[in-house]
Amino acid sequence: MELTATWTTPGPAPAGLSPALVEWCRRHRVPPPTSAPDLPALMAQAFGRMDRSWFLPSAALPPDAVNRDPAHVGAGPLMAAGALPDPDRGCIIAVIDDAIPFAHQHLRLPGALSRVASLWVQDARVDPDGPGRDLPWGIELRGDRIGGWLGGLESGAIAAEDAVYRRAGVVAMDRRTTHSAAFAAGHGAAVALLAAGFAPDDPRARDHPVIGVTLAPGVIADTSATLAQDPLLAAIVFVITRARMLCRQVEAEHGLPVDSVRLPLVLNLSLGLTAGPRDGTGLLERFLDALATHASTGLGPVHAVLPTGNHRMARLRATLRPQGRIGWQLPPDDATQTPLDIWGPVRPTRPDWPMRIGLTPPGGTEARTRFCAPDQSSTLRDGRGRDLGRAFYRVMPHPDGWRECMTLIMAPTCPAAAGDSWAPPGRWGLTLVQGDGDHAVSVQRDDVLRGFPREARQSWLSQPAYADMDARGFPVLLDPQTAGPARVQRADTVNAYATGRHGLRVGAVDRCGRGLAYVSLIGAAQGGDLLACVDRSQGRPGMIVRGRTSGSFAVMSGSSMAAPQATRWLAGHLADGARPDSRAAIIRLAQGATDVPVPVLPTEPRRD
Repeated sequence: MELTATWTTPGPAPAGLSPALVEWCRRHRVPPPTSAPDLPALMAQAFGRMDRSWFLPSAALPPDAVNRDPAHVGAGPLMAAGALPDPDRGCIIAVIDDAIPFAHQHLRLPGALSRVASLWVQDARVDPDGPGRDLPWGIELRGDRIGGWLGGLESGAIAAEDAVYRRAGVVAMDRRTTHSAAFAAGHGAAVALLAAGFAPDDPRARDHPVIGVTLAPGVIADTSATLAQDPLLAAIVFVITRARMLCRQVEAEHGLPVDSVRLPLVLNLSLGLTAGPRDGTGLLERFLDALATHASTGLGPVHAVLPTGNHRMARLRATLRPQGRIGWQLPPDDATQTPLDIWGPVRPTRPDWPMRIGLTPPGGTEARTRFCAPDQSSTLRDGRGRDLGRAFYRVMPHPDGWRECMTLIMAPTCPAAAGDSWAPPGRWGLTLVQGDGDHAVSVQRDDVLRGFPREARQSWLSQPAYADMDARGFPVLLDPQTAGPARVQRADTVNAYATGRHGLRVGAVDRCGRGLAYVSLIGAAQGGDLLACVDRSQGRPGMIVRGRTSGSFAVMSGSSMAAPQATRWLAGHLADGARPDSRAAIIRLAQGATDVPVPVLPTEPRRD
């Protein structure tokens, strides 16, 4: 039987909010945020104090992790005096990730001193007497307190590192959450220790203090990043405020004038996004650019390092031209909503007529959107009146004019409960009915991370002309030169968070320096601004990384393992006095050792 579906008459949609977040809140029956953050407010908080009521729905946090009454907290010391960096040679390394192992041997100094100046654990039980009373969720752990636990480890009063995490409240098995901080090996452990791990007796260790943010597992588990914007923005604000506090502590310890110590900061963000505007106009990208160009008092230059991504061959990107048609494969047994963005070209003036999209269910007839103004939404319903999905239409400002955006959010293909709406799995057809020029189609990442609840399934785009392998059985790494009205692509698959003007984008290669098939591309063929060795070979993925506990290890792969290597390399040069003022200058700094267009960073010998 043929499936018929129609779009409802467009109605108003909340302006300024992410459509995916609005739809997530509707489906989970929680109120959406009343407003969205803006860049001036973010900069004011980063160089002032955290005083915004950041949005994160309670479904993503244990109830006791929410600070109901945030209050301003004085500066106070972050680290023990003996752990402070040299005011002339220090460089702060910041890591925003999952389950950062602050008690690990490679984040310590001799004498039970911690190199972790400050760590925000976003999902931990609130401590009303702790230093992080200005935080909207979780707790702050500072280096002087961590050092007390480390002293207990060295004296034998605390049996093992695991007991430290339990005493700190980071691991509490009686709480409703994914206990990723208890995993034997995790993403955050690998990233933090690649970026900032030094043997305690390494002379470089003291000059690289660490500021970290452990994101809530509910944010990490949602790979589509529907809930991520506010937690990530808050994390960056936290990093900047604590970095400035650390500079003031160094001044006080050495008796130096206020604002005379301006330590540089390298921020590692080994997280990615596959959809969005992808032109640097996203709020997080603009915030990172603003920090990189902000001539601040009280802090040195700020550099953000991000992975290029791992989705070159995942078929999550396409170009759609007028009357072009492409397939969108929705897998069965997906308990999560499935978002897709369609972004029009940049126009000098606001468009007179909204783009129109045709969506065809598997075995059904085409249903065409009929928006007439920005900030509208419409629901796709089948012949029985059941909701299959929703569309949001926006017109977004751009430095060169305006861009249209249509966001399609399909209902889960596996309903959570009897009576819930669901979309039929299979190959849906997507057509650009009305619109001029190339339109960029982006499917949002929607897969499952190891150790987290397995309820998501990744959708993808399909096209008969797309071929994964050539006639010899080798992967097709670049797009063919010919292009029709619809084309699934490998080009321009770079991590959307890394599309700003200043962030350093790092790709992965194998031990022989060869590019890897999964590494996303900047433009048509570039694998990164810098490249770092990750995989052992084309057919043997992975590198040895440190696990959560001192002495443990794991094997991991991906460009998120390349970015922290570049973070460590850049922090070392900044500590030695280098001051590159742009992405191009950092590339030239790396080219001094390699003399190639895209430098491959040298593999640092292990010292342990």
